[in-house]
Amino acid sequence: MKSIKKPDFRVKDVLTASVSKSPNHSSSKSIIKASDDIEKNENIYDVKKTNNILYTLPQKEIVDGVIDSEGLKNIYSNRMLKEENDARRYYDKILSSAPRGKCPYCTLRPASTLDHYLPKSLYPIYSVTPINLVPACKDCNTGKLTEFPSSSEDETLHPYYDNVEDERWLCMRVMNLHPIVFEYYVDAPDNWGDLVKKRLEMHLYSFNLNDQFSTHAQEEFENRRVYMDKLFLNGGKVGLKEFLNESYFSCLASSKNSWQTAFYYGLYCCEEFINNYFIPT
Repeated sequence: MKSIKKPDFRVKDVLTASVSKSPNHSSSKSIIKASDDIEKNENIYDVKKTNNILYTLPQKEIVDGVIDSEGLKNIYSNRMLKEENDARRYYDKILSSAPRGKCPYCTLRPASTLDHYLPKSLYPIYSVTPINLVPACKDCNTGKLTEFPSSSEDETLHPYYDNVEDERWLCMRVMNLHPIVFEYYVDAPDNWGDLVKKRLEMHLYSFNLNDQFSTHAQEEFENRRVYMDKLFLNGGKVGLKEFLNESYFSCLASSKNSWQTAFYYGLYCCEEFINNYFIPT
């Protein structure tokens, strides 16, 4: 997961832009009237997410007597998404914040849409709240296995609030040699505590990252297999380990927790792989 700076604008900026071309329209008047309440909820969201207790936020909350659930969701679909609406520029700013243009959840695919961290179907009050909108790929946006958190442990990593890039926590192990099978798992530093570890595990599960990383690892292994075979044939275990170690440090310099970094480190540390894989059976 890649961290991103919080958007440098607030929900009131989005709401103001969304009604700029039709301030006297009845729906625009409702948005203007509801803006203070929506902004208040934005502040509550920020405090609760900072303390990892978003699960305590009430669902289906609306601005009573002003704008209902569908009206709140329509601000996103009918205004923020529309190319001709001034609020669209905030959608584009969030989308362009994706690190290297990649989805921060999986780090695999291009970010092409915005994900509602808390789904707008259950939390319509946050439909256009910038800190609830995260650039994402379509797979991560639509394929999340957890709809909403029911405890602190259930909260997946949030790119605006969680920075887990400074130390290694993503690991890979070889589960089987013939055929070779890889598994990705969490091994967080002890000083991070149990809650962070559980949330990391939830993130891997919710976005199905083990399967995705393992698939990429399998392809990488097949692409490097002939080369590693020659290294083993010409230089034995020493030559093979030297290649794996150099590849690991090269990936580490770019990202401590990429699937590639974990892949090469896992192979380097697997004595069964080093000692037995390239020996004819």
